[in-house]
Amino acid sequence: MGISELFVRYLGHPLWLAYRGEWPQPRFRRRFAGLWSASRSELDEARLQSLRALLRHAGTNSPYYRHVFAEHQFAADSLTDFADLKQLPTISKQTLNSSMSDVLAANYRPEELVRSSTGGSSGVTLEFYRDRRATVIRHAQDYFFNSQLGFYPGMKRAWVWGSELDAFSLGSLKARLSNFVTERAVYFYSFDATAERMRVFLKQLARHRPRLIIGYPNMLVALADFAVRENIKVPAVEKVVTTAEPLYEFGRRKLREVFGAEVINRYGLRELGTVASQTSESGGLILFEPSYHVELLDKNGEQVAPGELGELVITDFFNYAMPLIRYRTGDLARMQVTQSCSGWREFSEVAGRVVDMLVRPDGSLIAGEAVLMALRKVGIRCKLQVVQTEPDRLLIKHLHDEKIAEEHRLELQRRLDQLFGVRIALNFVAHDKLGYDKSGKYRYVTSECR
Repeated sequence: MGISELFVRYLGHPLWLAYRGEWPQPRFRRRFAGLWSASRSELDEARLQSLRALLRHAGTNSPYYRHVFAEHQFAADSLTDFADLKQLPTISKQTLNSSMSDVLAANYRPEELVRSSTGGSSGVTLEFYRDRRATVIRHAQDYFFNSQLGFYPGMKRAWVWGSELDAFSLGSLKARLSNFVTERAVYFYSFDATAERMRVFLKQLARHRPRLIIGYPNMLVALADFAVRENIKVPAVEKVVTTAEPLYEFGRRKLREVFGAEVINRYGLRELGTVASQTSESGGLILFEPSYHVELLDKNGEQVAPGELGELVITDFFNYAMPLIRYRTGDLARMQVTQSCSGWREFSEVAGRVVDMLVRPDGSLIAGEAVLMALRKVGIRCKLQVVQTEPDRLLIKHLHDEKIAEEHRLELQRRLDQLFGVRIALNFVAHDKLGYDKSGKYRYVTSECR
């Protein structure tokens, strides 16, 4: 361990947490580490305590849940088992979008909330809120999973990312200081993947020599393919962590071949954080049980049998500002019949999040999330599927009863023209139903050009 790594891990990073008001994070990390080695009964008791506390809070402070609890004659203190949650209805992104002011807890002031939004991983965008304690816990979860891989603050890493909400600008002294004491990272902005930018980043990797790369699997595979075509030597990396899109076996093989790394898959949602992660390439995605209760439901709202594909419905124990109780993610998953070696349960598969790389007319690539981000910024919140039929043509499918206003269409046209660098032909088509493919995946951005 070098001097810089030691400094960041044991001095710089703790001081930075204190500066940002995240000083409780180590306490949560210790709690999670204790539950990792706890017995199943101890883990379930801790989770039930967290769930009861959340339900008491929501029933008291959220007008939406106060009404739901009264309507279903549900008392938080009467909950004795996770199965009792079935007395409550699920909540969808559409309901959150239409009823957010009622869902939000009234005992939080606006300045106490962290506001963010999703690009719409299940076809519907969502603006959401999180309290600062929940933000600290989310960061502690990421720290925990990284520590299971042997990675800690101070170890060099690289990001291949695209969300402007996470855009990494190192122009200011404060930003460079933050990067040094937290990430020690280099960044590739995947929404603008020209050949020259890819070449520069791959050479930057050779100089920086990160031990960990985190990013979108589609763009990581595109970078790996580019390195092979251009005969650019890429330094060996210990781990590549993929998230935000499905990781397919061909992609895992390519990343392993080019980066020489063990490839780890993660599943998360911006509104929830990192929900599950592999801790080794051969294992399933371990559910972060201290923070979440999950159900896998069929189309009738009934629990599916072990090993069957079902919609992932999640209860988040810790976001008190915007309680999410039986939240329908729109994603599909299978749960392992057996548990992980720690006792925490595993997903054998998480489906439903499919985003293709899009192709500009000049041949450069754009992560599919770039289009979803444009939709979010315009204010289009309805369920969609986007299909690129030609490099300069996009088909946007939406439901008949979810109209898209003309002003939103015009603003989307402007943003996409800017994103693609040319005038894009947009064709909006209404459908009765937007379905899943044969594998159970909801393809919300698809390209027919690659």
